[in-house]
Amino acid sequence: MIEDKHSQFAKHINELQEVLESPYSSKIDKTLLKDSEDIEHLNKEIANVNPDYLTFFPSYFWYYYFGIGWVYFSAFWLGNYFLQDIGEVVFVNGKFGLFDIVLTFFWILVFGAPLLFLIYQLIRKHPYRIQYYFLRKEQKVAYYYRPSLQFFKPFELKIVDYKDLIPEIHTIKNNTAYTPLNLYIADPKTGNITHHIKPHDVSVDPRVHWAFIRTYMESDATDLPIDPEFCEAYPVDTSKSLFACADIIYRKSGILPSNHSGGDQIMVFIIGSIIALGNLFQGNHYQCTKRAILHPDVQKLLTWDGQSNPYSIQPITDEAKLAFEGRNWEVNVRWVCIILINVGLFVWAVVAYNS
Repeated sequence: MIEDKHSQFAKHINELQEVLESPYSSKIDKTLLKDSEDIEHLNKEIANVNPDYLTFFPSYFWYYYFGIGWVYFSAFWLGNYFLQDIGEVVFVNGKFGLFDIVLTFFWILVFGAPLLFLIYQLIRKHPYRIQYYFLRKEQKVAYYYRPSLQFFKPFELKIVDYKDLIPEIHTIKNNTAYTPLNLYIADPKTGNITHHIKPHDVSVDPRVHWAFIRTYMESDATDLPIDPEFCEAYPVDTSKSLFACADIIYRKSGILPSNHSGGDQIMVFIIGSIIALGNLFQGNHYQCTKRAILHPDVQKLLTWDGQSNPYSIQPITDEAKLAFEGRNWEVNVRWVCIILINVGLFVWAVVAYNS
């Protein structure tokens, strides 16, 4: 069966490796949905689930933390250069020649770029991630597409038929842990791949991920293993509060309560500093993620009136509504304190190094 699918749908590409069952082609293996760890993870990753659409949080990888480390490293050496080297030249020797100007510009360009990029992203909120919307009633998948690394090319809206998806597990040689689920659509006449949907959640078994999606799209609401303890309601539009978006990572980990109250603040302070800065960066990406649901061609496909959700999820609380509107003072004060902790650690490191 797999060989037949390979020959039918992948005549001109080599990416397809292990093709899974197609939509509606066979019964869903419900034993996959009994994996408590994977199901718990998927529940935490759900951004929205209702009779109209299911979507997961856009995935984030370790390189975001690598980027934050780059910011810290660059800021450290940039501060060291200005406080020690330039200070010594200007204030001690009283000299500042052309070479010093060129060298200063070089240091700012190389080591200051991460800080400038980070500040630019926090202000500009340029979308780098997208979300895939599985439209249950319409049996379609809606998403925005832009070729990789073509940051200046505009996103294009794509709406494809769910029944045409070709699920596949793509493994990387010598890296069996990285096995994301890939969803393709091929031209039945030529075999060329016309669409490539990449949920890219490598923290869960891709077979469980696909069974979860199939259950939502093909079965009753009661068949989907939703746990309201983990699955919460989040705004479907872009939030006004970066802090509320950054809070999501803590609440998904169970560190903070789901009502965005002031409880357990000390836990956030304990794990603040560098990790918190990474979470702010993740919150920024969630805040500005390209959402197909905001497009009128997707909005007109939705029929749910927002009432009586058959899927058991936590409704958004009054505190959370205020947080996502940027008017929850407990959330705002907590993150201001975390930022001040980061600034204090940076100043301490620079002063300690130069003392």
